Amino acid sequence: MNKCYMILVSILFFQFSVTAQNAATPNPGFENWTQVGNRWDPNLWNTLNPSTAIIGVLTCTRASGADAHSGSYAIKLTTKSVFGVTANGIASTATLITTPPYGVSGGIPYTQRPDSIKGWYKYTPASPSDSGFIQFVLLDSGNDTVGFVRKYTPNAPVGTYVRFSAPVTYFSSATPALSYWILSSSNPVAPVVNSAIFIDDLDLVFNSSGIDEVSNLAQFQIMSSVVDPNIDVLNSSGRNADLLIFDSNGKLAVTKSVEPGFSNFNLQELSNGIYVYKFFQAGLKVPVYGKLIKL
Repeated sequence: MNKCYMILVSILFFQFSVTAQNAATPNPGFENWTQVGNRWDPNLWNTLNPSTAIIGVLTCTRASGADAHSGSYAIKLTTKSVFGVTANGIASTATLITTPPYGVSGGIPYTQRPDSIKGWYKYTPASPSDSGFIQFVLLDSGNDTVGFVRKYTPNAPVGTYVRFSAPVTYFSSATPALSYWILSSSNPVAPVVNSAIFIDDLDLVFNSSGIDEVSNLAQFQIMSSVVDPNIDVLNSSGRNADLLIFDSNGKLAVTKSVEPGFSNFNLQELSNGIYVYKFFQAGLKVPVYGKLIKL
């Protein structure tokens, strides 16, 4: 009896842990939809459909059959023209702001710190200049960004489902309070009408080793956070590592190979602004992150 009870408790604890960790991603396989008139909207995700369906335009539709990666359905987002304005096909777990300057607000209460995001996508750009993206954001109680990741699709057709994964960049050690996803059929700067993305089976990835993020800070150091335009880097791990620098949109801007000891790198190619750096090394369980400023 005791053994059965313990097994039951273990199962319930495991189910609770999985639910808690993935609470930021409702309806992750897009299996659940609600019919509204002649359209279907994904449960627990916000889209532009309620604003555009009145004129017969849908930027979000339910995909099925070969267009689903697993299960019965996936989400399809398509960039459309709405009264002469190019509108990205967008789905978000935050509230969409549909008037200028646009954006999102709110999100889902969440206090976990996932290592990365993953999922599956297909993409058909309407122009070689366009790309879709999958974004996940963590905010603290003051609405400041704690963690951020944006994964762009290639600027080329992807006709069969491809798995993606991307690490979350953390800007502080604060405990998150809110989270939200944004899925988009076009890039945020110059969207192109008729670009379309299929997305399925979203998930968050967690490091189960329990290693403290601070434990690796002594191994990798950037001596000054200001790029002038050079930076000095200390690698005391005894092995080669990679230094990755991302711009404010999460795009990789610079990659440098860092040998053991002190290195000096010229970053003249960076425009003025705030960047996030990440040290990566094979076998390093928790990457080291930080901020750089180019003045």
